[in-house]
Amino acid sequence: MIAVKGLWKEYSGKNGMRVIALRNVNLEINRGEFVAIFGPSGSGKSTLLNCLSGVDKPTRGEVLINGVDVFKLSEEERTRFRAKHMGFVFQFFHLVPVLTALENVELPLLILGCDRRTARKKAMEMLERVGLAEKWDRFPGELSGGEKQRVAIARAIIHNPEIVWADEPTGALDYETGEMIINMLAELAGNTTVVVVTHDLRIAEKAHRIIKIRDGQVVQ
Repeated sequence: MIAVKGLWKEYSGKNGMRVIALRNVNLEINRGEFVAIFGPSGSGKSTLLNCLSGVDKPTRGEVLINGVDVFKLSEEERTRFRAKHMGFVFQFFHLVPVLTALENVELPLLILGCDRRTARKKAMEMLERVGLAEKWDRFPGELSGGEKQRVAIARAIIHNPEIVWADEPTGALDYETGEMIINMLAELAGNTTVVVVTHDLRIAEKAHRIIKIRDGQVVQ
């Protein structure tokens, strides 16, 4: 489903020095896999996730998703492609603070042109699925970290994306809440391709496959 060929990412650091964040990365991810991209801080794993998802443009190389070369699309086409085919979960949730839990979850459907009544119904069903139906009218500031992350997962999967990308989804959570989020992501796999950037060994243990990265290179 995802094929990466000769991916490099370079940028200018302090004093104009060249920083190589990714070095000739080649990998494939199959449909329905739960893959953990595992490595220490600064290894390039978040940069890799951003390039795989089309958020950040590599210096050179190809990212093919279902045969589509993501970086041959225009910026507008790439944005639409992400909105239709992908969902995102982040370490610090990235919920819209002035929207309720329900409004945050229905947002991807509204962006894709779904009518509000249908979007609201589906969003309530999704909040029920993640155990937060009774908190549909709460704002992010009124939710715990684990509740925010469950809202974020509901938002990421409401439009049935083919791929869910998660960047350190347990990094801001306590141990028990982190376990719950890991299990939720693992349950998505099979129907959805799940790619998680992490240094949490618990996620690595649940994954179908671990891609280890160090100094911008895939080492295992």
